Amino acid sequence: MAYLDKEIVVVDDDRGILESFDAMLGDDYQLVTLDNGFAAIEYVKSHKPKLVFLDIKMPGMNGMEVLKQLRQDRVEVAVVIVTATTQNHYESEAAELGITAYLRKPFDVNEVEDITRRVLH
Repeated sequence: MAYLDKEIVVVDDDRGILESFDAMLGDDYQLVTLDNGFAAIEYVKSHKPKLVFLDIKMPGMNGMEVLKQLRQDRVEVAVVIVTATTQNHYESEAAELGITAYLRKPFDVNEVEDITRRVLH
């Protein structure tokens, strides 16, 4: 059963990661892929998706800055941090900002699918 009315935003500057999300979720969900934080804020504020997968390390505006801005603007969206960084202070800071989950790259496909189902259904 397809859930094309369920929009998910994936924000990552790595084209390979965006393609991985498309392969995992693209058949069952409406996926919007963005490669920078500025576009993410604009899109999420105007389209109000229910779920955002957000990379921390991006040029320009990093994922933590995006998360802080969304929270400051009181945008209600489930945010899952997806990162390759092993710096633990990001995880605790993100948790304080009310994230749904914190995934480390390389991520587990089943975990991504489980989080998606939990948030959107």
